[in-house]
Amino acid sequence: MKTEEFYCWNCGTQFEAEAYQPGKSWTRVCPNEAQHGNRLTMDAAVRLIKKSMGRFFTIAFTKRSTGERRVMTCRLGVHKHLKGGKKAYDPEKLGLMIVWEPKSAEYRSIPTDAITELRFAGRKYQVVK
Repeated sequence: MKTEEFYCWNCGTQFEAEAYQPGKSWTRVCPNEAQHGNRLTMDAAVRLIKKSMGRFFTIAFTKRSTGERRVMTCRLGVHKHLKGGKKAYDPEKLGLMIVWEPKSAEYRSIPTDAITELRFAGRKYQVVK
């Protein structure tokens, strides 16, 4: 079993864990996870999503336009349905993350500052500011 050094998304603690190998399950659990429980900071949630390697996750956030709560299952890294050309805006400057939602088969923008809950890799996290 090959191990690598990782950093906790929340507290920054460095620890060793099983390395990712295609076709095998892997676990990267911070030794202090009981300390921070199922809570993530917004920055930690965004980093976790960006390093999801195209895996599906469920996210809950507050929509900027109407203020209602939205829950969707989505993923990053889908390039099949692009139409070409450049975006008229920079999503990161506006605090947005572009994801693919298979239910509607469309790209969606998530406001990163309004994320309230994240379900990823069998765990449910509450996102705090």
